[in-house]
Amino acid sequence: TVSVDMTEAIALRQLANQRQPSGAGKISMTALIVKACAWALRQQPLMNSHLIDDTIFVQPAVNIGVAVALNEGLIVPVVPQADQLGLAALGAAIDDVAARARQNKLRAADLSGGTFTVSNLGMYGIDHFTAILNPPEVGILAVGQTRKQFVPDENDQPTLRPMMTMTLSADHRVIDGAVAAQFIASVQTALSNPLAMLL
Repeated sequence: TVSVDMTEAIALRQLANQRQPSGAGKISMTALIVKACAWALRQQPLMNSHLIDDTIFVQPAVNIGVAVALNEGLIVPVVPQADQLGLAALGAAIDDVAARARQNKLRAADLSGGTFTVSNLGMYGIDHFTAILNPPEVGILAVGQTRKQFVPDENDQPTLRPMMTMTLSADHRVIDGAVAAQFIASVQTALSNPLAMLL
């Protein structure tokens, strides 16, 4: 579990939404989190693997499932090639599969091929939770709400910042603690300093 200063991520989202064409949907924070995960999965490719029987298969494509809550239960449609999409296209793809999930219009292909999952319950006022793995994937990121908290600045003075908590669940048969820590640290870096994703 880590806490992330979301100041720069919020600013990037605001800028991206200002640049959206008239009539286009707003880019959600979930889209930015998925973008950060897609980037981090390229840094830590073992997190982007499947465990089938006793064999580890590192997946060549980054296909991220986004958990959607329905009255009937949870469903996880998949955004394929998430690392290849810009933020606006990624946001549109997430909105599309989420809307079709709520309308019961998903195709079988929309629910298969995921290599990693993001479950964001921040919009429900949840601060912290632990998500259950979606086999054969070996990782899932649980995202809580962003809330303002006082944190020390560079001079150890209290500063009010928008902080978000993320918790990574990983299959320990594939992922040891060091790899898991490096991955979630990469996600933290990407959200606290989105310019890192351009380097």
